[in-house]
Amino acid sequence: MEHNLYNVLGISPTATAKEVKAAYKQLALKYHPDRNPGDKHAEELFKLVNTAYQTLSNPDKRARYDLRLQYQRELQRPVNQYRPQHHETRYYQTRPPASVSERYYRNIKRNNRRFSRKDWYITVSFVAGLLLFSFLLKTVMDHITGEDKYRTALTYIEGGKYSSAHRLLSDAIHFMPENGAAYEARGMIELDVYENYNSALSDLNKAIALQERPSAQAFYMRGRSLQQLAQYQQAEADLTQALQLNKKLWRAHLARGEVRLFYLKEYEDAIADFTSFLANCGDACQNEVDALTYRGFGYYKQGDYARSEQDYRKALAADKENGRLYYLLGRTEIEQQQPDSACAHFNDAYQLGYSAALLELRANCQD
Repeated sequence: MEHNLYNVLGISPTATAKEVKAAYKQLALKYHPDRNPGDKHAEELFKLVNTAYQTLSNPDKRARYDLRLQYQRELQRPVNQYRPQHHETRYYQTRPPASVSERYYRNIKRNNRRFSRKDWYITVSFVAGLLLFSFLLKTVMDHITGEDKYRTALTYIEGGKYSSAHRLLSDAIHFMPENGAAYEARGMIELDVYENYNSALSDLNKAIALQERPSAQAFYMRGRSLQQLAQYQQAEADLTQALQLNKKLWRAHLARGEVRLFYLKEYEDAIADFTSFLANCGDACQNEVDALTYRGFGYYKQGDYARSEQDYRKALAADKENGRLYYLLGRTEIEQQQPDSACAHFNDAYQLGYSAALLELRANCQD
């Protein structure tokens, strides 16, 4: 029969490791062969004590030994002790106790349950919130980047760095495609610097469409772009719109007068535009010579040669080396029966390189 190792050491199953060791030392001394020479029974007890100590002092071995003892006790209990106290008799199938490794290191399989509707709502809401946050963050960052590039471009325009400004405005439009002001600024560069009238018109169309209240400047520039693209009726309409928005945009009078004079043949309206421009552009007017020349030509087309001559002479007073003005003045003088003065002015025009004056010289000044 197998010995109970706890009984061999004379300790309880709940004894601590210290108590196990103390009991072993006491019994080892008691049954040591040196103290019991020739005593076979003491020798067997000494071996048994060593065996008990080797098992109970090792936690893993002790745990397995405790399980084995428990299993033996279960087998020794009466069978009817485990029968339920019910009218119906139930039978239970038992199995040997699980080992330490099985009890403490077995992977526990959990039941995989499907997502409930609530779980799906939570998951979808979380993903949607994350996507919305990412979208809002990108929108804010794009706006900040676009605004920075747009403002930097404006400083470049002020400094005359048009190529760099054009590039930055294109970047700003990429980040803020609804920024009408950026389209307007780029359209100005396309019109006045690159003279790319189709691109200017495209940008200005976008600027006017995107802005709640488009500026007079935007309509003025689009009118000039349309003029260069030979869309004269639309050009006049835009220039008129610019003046309705800003009555002091005097250069719009000059541009509209040019369209009316040369392309729409509306001489009276054209003269009114040039007159408004000349009356308000100031003493240091940069386009005074052009305005006087155009108005003089308008008077010429109406047959008002005296006023035409007057405007040409005013223009020549400001620009004495303008061969075209001498030529136009000569033609006005021909209509007024002043051939000598006209021939002198045709000759001046020709000497200044205005070759069309040669035809007038041959036709009117041959002696």
